[in-house]
Amino acid sequence: MSANDVAAVKLRYAAASEPVTDDESFRLHLPTDGLREAGLVAKLTRPGVARDALMTVADVLASDLRFKARDRADYLAYLIAQGKRVSNEVWDAQKRFLAEKYGGESGDDEEGSGRGPLDPVLTVSEAGVAIEVFSTDESAYARLFIRSGEGYTAESVTPGTTHLAIDEVLTRGIGRMRSYRESTLEIGAGAAAAESGEGVTERELEVPLRWLRAFGQVQAASTLPAREFELSPIDLYNVLLTLRMRRAKTSPRALRFELVPGEAPRMILEPWEQLIEGTGPAYQGATPVVVRTWGRRRLSVLARLLPHCKSVRVRLVGAGLPAYYILDLGDAELTLALSGWTDSGWAGIATFDLLVAGEVKAKLAEAALTALQGADAGLTLAELQEKMGADVAGARQAILHHMQRGTVVHDLANGRFLARSLLANPPDAEALRYRDAREEQAHRLLAEKQAVTLTKVHELGGQGTRIEGEVVDSAAHRTYRSSFTIDREGRTVDATCTSPQFRRSGLREGPTVPMIALRLLFARRQAELERARGTEEGRKLIRAETRVLVRRQAPRRAASDNKSGAANTGSLTYRVSLDDREVVVRWGTHPQHMRMHRLRFASADDARDEYFGRLEALGDKGFIDASAAEMV
Repeated sequence: MSANDVAAVKLRYAAASEPVTDDESFRLHLPTDGLREAGLVAKLTRPGVARDALMTVADVLASDLRFKARDRADYLAYLIAQGKRVSNEVWDAQKRFLAEKYGGESGDDEEGSGRGPLDPVLTVSEAGVAIEVFSTDESAYARLFIRSGEGYTAESVTPGTTHLAIDEVLTRGIGRMRSYRESTLEIGAGAAAAESGEGVTERELEVPLRWLRAFGQVQAASTLPAREFELSPIDLYNVLLTLRMRRAKTSPRALRFELVPGEAPRMILEPWEQLIEGTGPAYQGATPVVVRTWGRRRLSVLARLLPHCKSVRVRLVGAGLPAYYILDLGDAELTLALSGWTDSGWAGIATFDLLVAGEVKAKLAEAALTALQGADAGLTLAELQEKMGADVAGARQAILHHMQRGTVVHDLANGRFLARSLLANPPDAEALRYRDAREEQAHRLLAEKQAVTLTKVHELGGQGTRIEGEVVDSAAHRTYRSSFTIDREGRTVDATCTSPQFRRSGLREGPTVPMIALRLLFARRQAELERARGTEEGRKLIRAETRVLVRRQAPRRAASDNKSGAANTGSLTYRVSLDDREVVVRWGTHPQHMRMHRLRFASADDARDEYFGRLEALGDKGFIDASAAEMV
């Protein structure tokens, strides 16, 4: 798959109209794609909740965190007017570049045509109505599900999957819903759109395959094992309030969760180390852990829904993978996924290969889709496995295959899989297997024996991890040497590579093939070492690593923070490092002022025994292993 590969999508919408309203009633028509049949006419049980939920979905759809260069066309025009040495050609070239790069998603001059993400996906069934959106920058996904009979009373139902048009006129109309008026939603194409009559807009959209792939990756990540816990809505409110009142000027800017079995989750806002004690149920995990997440300001889209929320379930999958927030609204659920990447970054590229389906037999894939299409309420993985007559691994591979194509969605709130198609003609799964040609080539190199070698992995403490390696490309008869640092926020800094791409443009074109291959190999080695830590044979394979353990000290509550539920607190941190025959222990309450003890041993086995003995002793004293938080 190249960066220019797209899927052509034809859409046909009726013109958006203003709501019909008076003092006692409200009626709004939501236009859908006339080429795909699905619709609903329903009276809302709680119009205020439906309004805020739909507005939240619209906010997620409109979010775009990508860097946008400033348009200097006006400044260049000023220089020309002053007689400065700026030619008209330079000005025109600048305008053309900005128009192509940042001038919306239009790829040509034809009205109604362009290149960009899909419109919201609407699925109507007897069980309820679901709306899915995925932001342009691939950083946020939301799925709103309103249950039939509880969230609304249906007057007519046309089951199916289609696309929903949400524009400024419609958003303004949704905002006029009020809880004191009987509100009716009409969702459907209408006769005019179905027949392409007057007042109908036809669009030919070119959806990038890489955007579709990222959509499927967010879905696939929800099937992985995760740490799950529950927050009270007031806890999330305190986080959002603090972020609104304070702005971090230095990194790291993370939201850190401390999860201790039998205790309510705690949240720490960096870089202030501000503690927010949870008031929800206790964490039910087996071992204590610290998890760091990024993109915390994107949680502000949930602010309008918190007054309606009964509870917030959080699922944390792993480093570079999405974090999921599931809001229980009573008669509806909103699932928000915040991905560990945007389309301009590659922090999560090392984990993408965990989410791609392997070889799936055609009969197995067909059996899975047939079983899901026959279940309106969806199926759990165990129920699907039973209907398919396959083992767990086969059922999961079939699910990943269909998620990759966009033909299956995971209802994470209820733990069920449902059949629904993003596109009328789903693309082939193989076309979505890799993000681009460079990632495909990196996987090809990893498949060759001894082609990719990690020569050095250096833990830089609070600064991140330095990775160095060598890649032998037998097809090109070249050997490349690459090195880069992954900082605490998952960004790549201080990179070098001997490949022609890096010499030409550095990191402006993204990571080079050798860098991607090294990052993938590093992630796989880390996963193997983590699995091996539980066995004596596996521990012998560990010759160099660093573990970070922390213990929360008693909070010192400030009077000004009492209203928000926040407290100033500190933690005692131990950083224990093993490097062949040497063990280094650093400890302290401030990362810049830590004491150090260096131990050297006659053999690597003695050093390893001391290293793991110290880790176990600290664990017995109540210290939490926060090494995973360091790697996020």
